[in-house]
Amino acid sequence: MLRWLQFKRRSTRLPWYHVLIWWTFVPQWICKPVLWFLYRTRWLGREHVPRTGPAMFIANHQSHYDPVLVGIPLGDRCPRSLARSTLKTDSRFWGWFIGYAFDSIWLKQGKGDAGAMKAALNELKEGRVSVIYPEGARTPDGSIKEFQRGAFLLIKRGMAPVIPAAIEGAHDAWPSGRPKPKLRGRIMVKFGEPIPADVLVEMGPEQALQHVRGIIEGMRLELRAKIRKASDGRYPAAGPGDDDCRLADGGAQA
Repeated sequence: MLRWLQFKRRSTRLPWYHVLIWWTFVPQWICKPVLWFLYRTRWLGREHVPRTGPAMFIANHQSHYDPVLVGIPLGDRCPRSLARSTLKTDSRFWGWFIGYAFDSIWLKQGKGDAGAMKAALNELKEGRVSVIYPEGARTPDGSIKEFQRGAFLLIKRGMAPVIPAAIEGAHDAWPSGRPKPKLRGRIMVKFGEPIPADVLVEMGPEQALQHVRGIIEGMRLELRAKIRKASDGRYPAAGPGDDDCRLADGGAQA
C-alpha cells in the first residue's frame, strides 16, 4: 500500500505517516498552491535536487517563509533545516510548524551548539539532506549578509555535495520585524549546480564561503530581474537588495 511514495527512500528516521502528511500532502497540496496564489511563486533548478545520497543545501535567509520555500522542492527528500531556537518563542505557531512538522534542528546561536551541528552532520552521514542559512538571521534589508564560519565546518566535516539556493522576493513579502506577512508580492527560488565539498575545503573557509555566497548572490540578482520584468517593475521594491555583494565584498563571481 502506497509503495509508490517510497517512504523508506525519502526518510529512514521519520514514521511513514509523518512523511505522508508533512512532506507529501501539506507542502504540495496546501503550501505550494497558497504561495502561488499569493505571490506567483516559482521554483527553478529542480533538476539539481538529488533523489538519493547526502546533500547540503545552503541558502540566503529572507523571511520566515524560507524553510517552506526551500522545503517544497525538497519534499521528496524530507530535509532537516537548522533553525534558531528563539523562533519557538518569537512565533508559537510558526515555531511549532517549522520545528515539528518540518522536523527542523534547533540551533542555539552564539553558544557553539555542538548538539545541533552533530545532528546536521548525522543527516549527511546517513545519506540524508541538511539545509542551512549561513547568515544566521533574516536579512534586515533584502541584501545577503556575511556567511558565518560554522557553515564551513559543516562542509568540511560532512563532505557532502553543496547545493546553493537563492531566494528572492520573500523579504518584501514578509520582512524581518513584521509579525504577519503581506498578502501580495512575487517570490522566486532557484537551485544551483552541486559543488563538490572537496573543492570548497581546498579553498579554505574564507574563500569557500565567499565563493558560495557569490553564486547565491548571482542567482538572487537574476531572480530579482525576472521578478521586476514579470511584475512590470512593481516588485521587488528598490533598495539595498539591488546591490551586488560580490562586487562590494570582493566575493566570487557566479
